Amino acid sequence: MNDDALRYSKHSGLHKAAATTVLDENLKFLKCEDGDCIMDVGAGEGSVTLEVLFPKLPNNFKKLVLCDVSSGLLDFAKNRTDDERIDFFEMDIGTSAIPDHFRQYFNQIFSFHSLNWIGDWDKHVQAMKNIFDMLKPGGGGILFIVLTRVPLFDVWKNLAKTEKWAPHFKNLAEVVSPYCDVKDPADKLKTCLENIGFVVHVCKNEDCLYTFPTFQYFFNIALSVNPFFESISEAERAEYEQDYEKELRKHPKVVHENENGKVQFLYERIVVCGIKP
Repeated sequence: MNDDALRYSKHSGLHKAAATTVLDENLKFLKCEDGDCIMDVGAGEGSVTLEVLFPKLPNNFKKLVLCDVSSGLLDFAKNRTDDERIDFFEMDIGTSAIPDHFRQYFNQIFSFHSLNWIGDWDKHVQAMKNIFDMLKPGGGGILFIVLTRVPLFDVWKNLAKTEKWAPHFKNLAEVVSPYCDVKDPADKLKTCLENIGFVVHVCKNEDCLYTFPTFQYFFNIALSVNPFFESISEAERAEYEQDYEKELRKHPKVVHENENGKVQFLYERIVVCGIKP
């Protein structure tokens, strides 16, 4: 994801809808109680955390930490709340070291559409280990949505093969989901989590469909989550957007409903819920 917080915030419908559904279906597996300390990993500009997760937490939770690698997104999120129980922490969850004061501190850790941005498998596993280490033993819970196969990933791969745009996609493998080319993504993630020590209650592949009101609305989202956009010079951005749009329009999982202008977007994800024993 790039740092265009305002654009992302205005077009976060898919992410909020997905998080709402997953929380409603799986929050029952976690022990959410008054006094809990909670983290949202990859909270970004705060839309999902503050508008979807926050209202579903116990009324008297102790602490909610929005964690993200982007200081710009967190700064945007800070301006959205004045609740003294909510903190913001800049951190790369895939780092080899986590702050000592976070070890065994959290009762629950959530992550919605964020862990899939850690494409390097070793770093991805390290992120899961860090989450395990930050959870309290004896039932600290996790609930994640991890994207696996998404049309945007295919589009980036296609653009990376072109002579014109290839120089901007040198780190492509680092940001494309490590599950996009895996036969059974949920099984791979479940094995990873169990090897770390988690007890996994739910880990399933899901085929999803979301309908956007217009193509332009969808395209604004596609731009806001494009991690390569910031590397494109101002002089080239218009041309890049044109090529990006062409690739999206011809993707078989971006379905146009021409009679009313709506766009159906098909993608795949993993939903995983578990605990630290």
